[in-house]
Amino acid sequence: MRAVARSGSPVGVVRNEVGIVTHPGGCRNAATVFTRSCPGADGTAIGRAVGAAAACAIAALRARVSTA
Repeated sequence: MRAVARSGSPVGVVRNEVGIVTHPGGCRNAATVFTRSCPGADGTAIGRAVGAAAACAIAALRARVSTA
């Protein structure tokens, strides 16, 4: 599996994350996560939450495709 991502955060309060995950066999999924936080929030925790949300969404998409 290969992942490519891009981040953007105007003023440090809003983070826009987008990534493309390429699975073996060439199937691709895109995930975008938008967050809003307070100034000084834990960036590492936010990053983990973004990753978990994207992984959950992609897993749900893949599960749905495999049962269709």
